[in-house]
Amino acid sequence: MRRVVSVLLLGVAVGACSSTLDPATLAGSWSKLELIPGNSVNMTLATSGMNISGSGNWCGEALGCGTLTVSGKAIGNAIHLDIVYNNGLIEHFDGQINTFSILDGSARSEFPGQPPRLPYAVTFRRR
Repeated sequence: MRRVVSVLLLGVAVGACSSTLDPATLAGSWSKLELIPGNSVNMTLATSGMNISGSGNWCGEALGCGTLTVSGKAIGNAIHLDIVYNNGLIEHFDGQINTFSILDGSARSEFPGQPPRLPYAVTFRRR
C-alpha cells in the first residue's frame, strides 16, 4: 500500500512540474518593480487563448508620464510581451510567472532607428 501511495504522489509531483501556464492567470493589473524613485510602469493585461494584450501608464523621474500598449503571447511556461511606450520606446520582455503574483524575466529596449540596449532583469508584481 505504501508503495502505491508513493508512486501516486510521485506521479502527481512530476505532472505538476511539466504542466504549462494557463494564460488566463496573466489577466489583471501589474506594476514593474522600479529601483529609481519617481519611476513607474503599470499595465493591465487581458488574455485570449495564448494572446496577451493590454494598456497602461508610465512615469519617469525627469521624463514626465505617458501611456503604453502591450501585446504578446504565452507559450508553454514562457511569456513574451512587447511594451510600446508613447515616447517611442519599445521594450521586449521574455520571462515566466513565478507564483501567482510575480513575472520574472529580462527585457531589451530600443528606440526605432537606434541599436537595441543590452538585456536587463525585469520583475512585475501583481497589483
